[in-house]
Amino acid sequence: MTVGQAGIDWERLWAPYDESTYREVLTWVHPQDVVLEIGAGDLRLARRLARTARHVYAIEIQPDLVERGRRAGPLPNNLTIIVGDARRLPFPAGISLGVLLMRHCRHFALYADKLSAAGCRRLVTNARWGMGVEVVDLTAPALPWEQVGMGWYACRCGAIGFVPGPPEALTPALEATVHQVHRCPACWPASRQPLAVNR
Repeated sequence: MTVGQAGIDWERLWAPYDESTYREVLTWVHPQDVVLEIGAGDLRLARRLARTARHVYAIEIQPDLVERGRRAGPLPNNLTIIVGDARRLPFPAGISLGVLLMRHCRHFALYADKLSAAGCRRLVTNARWGMGVEVVDLTAPALPWEQVGMGWYACRCGAIGFVPGPPEALTPALEATVHQVHRCPACWPASRQPLAVNR
């Protein structure tokens, strides 16, 4: 098995989700939303998204999973299924909400950029932290990583981490804050990093 194949299998292993995850995602869907679900699997969540959203596009790369979902019963009229690779397919225009439930996703930055280009403002995902669901404001400005003096950060590239500092400076508010950043060490090589700020 190649390293690339092992990565794909790892992503598929972690693909199924429980009811609490689905319920959390559904709390962020509004009746006027046009939703794009990336990695829709057997369409279980897509069907539920379609109960609330104006329209749902469900992209899935594995045709056998889509076929299993089709056999589960009639599809809602406001659900469009797209079988193909979301990394390569163009995204429909007018998306207002993206859904990316893919723990250990290695293409977060690509999907976030494509969603932004399609007009999407929010992304519901567990791809950065790997477990809990977060809502990413795709329109919010991100700080350069070097401006985070201390605390948690989540980068536009998909990387997350903690910038250390003196223990006495760590407060409950700082511990609960996640700084949205760009140009973190994972996506911006050390040779390209600006001079370090005093920490």
